[in-house]
Amino acid sequence: MNVPREEAHRFGILTTNRNGRITAFYEKPKDPPGTLASMGIYLFNTDVLEARLKELHPQHPDLDFGKHVLPYMIERHDRDKVYAFPFEGYWVDVGTIEAYWKTSMELCEPTHPLDLWDTAWQIRTRSQERPPVKTSVLGKSQRALISNGCIIQGEVYRSVLSPGVFVSPGAVVRESVVMNDTFIGPGAVLDKVVVDKNVVVGAGVRLGVGDDLSVPNAEMPDKIHTGITVVGKGAFIPENIVIGRNVLIDAGVDVGDFENHTEIPSGASVHPGGVILPEATPDAFTEAHEALGLDVAANDVKRET
Repeated sequence: MNVPREEAHRFGILTTNRNGRITAFYEKPKDPPGTLASMGIYLFNTDVLEARLKELHPQHPDLDFGKHVLPYMIERHDRDKVYAFPFEGYWVDVGTIEAYWKTSMELCEPTHPLDLWDTAWQIRTRSQERPPVKTSVLGKSQRALISNGCIIQGEVYRSVLSPGVFVSPGAVVRESVVMNDTFIGPGAVLDKVVVDKNVVVGAGVRLGVGDDLSVPNAEMPDKIHTGITVVGKGAFIPENIVIGRNVLIDAGVDVGDFENHTEIPSGASVHPGGVILPEATPDAFTEAHEALGLDVAANDVKRET
């Protein structure tokens, strides 16, 4: 399908002839030759795919459709025929945190091109048998998608809650995505946050604080930079902690990892073992990673010296 030119570099880009046969394939090109993007959905003749995989595997143990298989088949146009099938329906690539959050928020709108309630096109996925949503006398929700098993005793606005989320009295969840079996304590406030499964947000915690969204995450400035704070699976955030924008709370973080920190500023990260602040000098930043047993390169750290 065609994508905006400014986003074309994020996709595999195709060129085709008048019959729709693919003449070239460029995997995430820096200077895209067009805007016709691959959706990553491929249909092969089984015998052809098996043969090409056997041919390519000795040279490419890490075989990838976009990098190896498709270009290989397109180049051998006298043997293989590869065609594009135009798609005009609803499709979104959610390969970034911003895209995932934005797409989730759009599902909360009154009208949306993807009708989740279309009985002619049912959702085919693994579902969990849980009790229905329960809302207390003080519970409130507006423009929200709330899954089975959730208990709402606080307030939920324009958010998506997965099965089993518990929102305590006085808590407010705003423009956030909260995944399975997360507990949100009394009086906690979540604003523009993506929270993974099995997280505990303590009483009085404030997640996503501040109006300045321009301070990127110090470790992942190219991934966490639009004001969204991210909380990893199984994290435990102790009560009354104040956390800013573009903060990364790593998976498995526990109470002790916040020691001596009642406020986590925008752009910081919390890992098992401690906090990395955004204002650290490059040397101190690297030392902090090493002290926590983290690989600087693996975290795509890009800091100005």
